[in-house]
Amino acid sequence: MASALVGSKINQDRLQVQIHAGFSAGWMKDYTTMLCPRLAGAALPIAAVTVERAIPQAVNLSNSVLPATGFASRMSIVGANLAPLFALKFVQLGAFRELRYFLDKYSENTKALHVPVAFGLTNVPVQSAMYGMSISGTWKYYDKAPPSAGGIREFFRLKVFFPGHLVDLPPEGFATGGGLVLGPVLQKQIDAATNNQLSPFATKFSAGLVAGWIGAFATMLPHNCALTACRMAQQGEKPTTMSCFRTVMKELGPFKALTLNFQHRCLFIAIVVGCLNAADVMQKPELALVNL
Repeated sequence: MASALVGSKINQDRLQVQIHAGFSAGWMKDYTTMLCPRLAGAALPIAAVTVERAIPQAVNLSNSVLPATGFASRMSIVGANLAPLFALKFVQLGAFRELRYFLDKYSENTKALHVPVAFGLTNVPVQSAMYGMSISGTWKYYDKAPPSAGGIREFFRLKVFFPGHLVDLPPEGFATGGGLVLGPVLQKQIDAATNNQLSPFATKFSAGLVAGWIGAFATMLPHNCALTACRMAQQGEKPTTMSCFRTVMKELGPFKALTLNFQHRCLFIAIVVGCLNAADVMQKPELALVNL
């Protein structure tokens, strides 16, 4: 009798292991075939645009050390730096999904804020690192040493964790994350206006472009505050949210504080949201780890 019970317990344990292994294999297959292509489809163009947009910034801030870059040179720099930036953006998008669905599960009353908050928290350090790597790659392309000191510790202090990034959370979260919320709404309006004559990709991408542009323009003030915080940190100051705001208003005035550099940023955010909306990276919520 005892041996029979032991044998039954062993069989049950084996069955549970087999079920768990089969479930894990099925989840991994679904994740790699259904979700990874969406993440990669968004991460690749975003990484490429990030490098391409960072090149003129590196040139403009080099005090004429770096020459103006033509199209061929820019494409060479993009190609040389694309792989690590693609990997960073791919991981960030995966983390963004997981954090969004985690917040959805455990805080249902604040769902409207989860996409902007999750995107801002995961994207701020990653995007800063991507810009830093792109600028460094531009200097490397011309065999020049970038004017920085302090090694990796100083890089993370200035580019990833400096206090002004608290100011950067609203523009990053509500420009791109807000665009992701607004995009599907605009997509329905476009489909209705065109009687569904356009392809789903065209309506998703175009709706994302418009939504991203709106979100970027609406957050220009905190974005310019974040840029000012970065400059202040590089000059050895310790910026706070209020000190950044006061400095921006004093140096630029209200109108410029709300509009300075809006063309470049709005174009970049519009492309990012267009790619994310077209790839539909929030599909398959059942594949999120928190929902297993």
